[in-house]
Amino acid sequence: MAGLPNDATGVRCRDSALSRPKRAQVSKACHRCRRLQKGCSASRPCQRCIRVGLEDQCIRNEELEPQMAVDRNWSYPQVPPASVSTETLLAVPRTLATGPQPPSLPPASVVSYCFRRFFAALYPTIPILTPEYADLMTAEAESPGGGEAECLVTAVCAVVLIRVEEPNQRLFQEEGIPHSNSEFGKLLFEKAMAAHHQLSSEFVPCLERALSTFFLYTGHASLFHHSQAFHFLRDAATLWLVLRIDESDSLRRRLADRLFWVILVSERSHGIRYRRPITLQVTPTAPDLNEGEGAGSPDAGLTGLRNLVALFRPLDTPFFALLNQEDTLFGSRVPASLEAIQSAVRGGPEPHHSRILCETQLANLEVTRLWLLVILWQLRLRLGLLEEELGTPGHLTLRYPVNVGEELVGVIRGMSLGSISIHGVGINEKVFDITCAMVDVLSRVPATDKSRTGSENIRYLRQLIHQLPGGASTYDALLDNHISNALPSFLGSPGVISDVALP
Repeated sequence: MAGLPNDATGVRCRDSALSRPKRAQVSKACHRCRRLQKGCSASRPCQRCIRVGLEDQCIRNEELEPQMAVDRNWSYPQVPPASVSTETLLAVPRTLATGPQPPSLPPASVVSYCFRRFFAALYPTIPILTPEYADLMTAEAESPGGGEAECLVTAVCAVVLIRVEEPNQRLFQEEGIPHSNSEFGKLLFEKAMAAHHQLSSEFVPCLERALSTFFLYTGHASLFHHSQAFHFLRDAATLWLVLRIDESDSLRRRLADRLFWVILVSERSHGIRYRRPITLQVTPTAPDLNEGEGAGSPDAGLTGLRNLVALFRPLDTPFFALLNQEDTLFGSRVPASLEAIQSAVRGGPEPHHSRILCETQLANLEVTRLWLLVILWQLRLRLGLLEEELGTPGHLTLRYPVNVGEELVGVIRGMSLGSISIHGVGINEKVFDITCAMVDVLSRVPATDKSRTGSENIRYLRQLIHQLPGGASTYDALLDNHISNALPSFLGSPGVISDVALP
């Protein structure tokens, strides 16, 4: 009799299992669920994509699916079936005649173009590839076993098309690719993601995988996938830490050294913006960044990177602990440490470097420098370290963001819009943060803007934000909402909607 309760429980469990409805069968999963080999729902966007905030991507891929089938065959010659003769079939390579797998790489002309554009537009701020290495990867990607190189080349092409080129143009129609630059870039990005997912089943730390992971981070950041961007950025940092780069050739060692500093800057910038912890630290064994210094013709890309590193190097682990409100025992050392960081950031590029750097690099350096000054001010405000006594240094007063905003407008007026927008959504986030800080100050201390200069600068920056990546789709509404809550009289003031002439 002692076994009866268990038997009864077993009967109830079987009855429950029999009565439980089966999961609905879907005739066709969405592109993302199919790629991840996960269960999908019949609705579009599907429930899995909705849960991770990728509704737009789910719908967009559904719309592009018919085109993607065409795109996968982009480099094959199209021969009308009626015109195919025996001679033609014999002339076609055997793999082509018997229905081969689609080519893994975009056409050679696309790859060549994208690498040229990378070195012209992106290399000045992320000098982690060289022409020699690009040629090496392109050749390796076309050979058997070149999966890592293929993923890297595809990711670079995707990032160039998404971030650099005019989104609505169709650069490759003559190559038989009907998509706009933006659509084609996203298709290549999906292809690179799928290749990365397949390669990740085997953990093989190598420079190619670290580089491709970093470019996938860049792509996700450009597409506003902030959580996924953080995931790939952290992966890139982890891969770098476990690289056995000393066993590689001199070219790969040189690029790995550069990649360390690019990841460090990206991680600290992302960590400040989204209050994330950091992984990479500057230790005595950190890579040397003085490669080529003192040479007859210095590399402007490396010069720009050195100046960018100089801005972020002082922002160490204790700073992020303070920023993220970690329980610490810094005590009386906080004001002195913040003052040391302020001095390091305030300096800006060295005068002799300014003559070497291009406008694109100067735009990134200046906007980043001023943004970091506002971040330091916000931290002091939270810690109660601001003063309003006569003779107090400007950066310790409440009105400091208004001064920073005025300096930012002065810097931007002398630059082209293209030199700013090339840096993608990241630079717009920084301009947005500075502008919001200005709004906060003017809403609480209106006497700081008796000449109305601060309001005029906010108008100018508001129009700039609209023209930069992500402005019209995201930051316009966020800024207007912030202004309407903090400074409602501003939106109704004369001239706020009028266009501001930008270079």
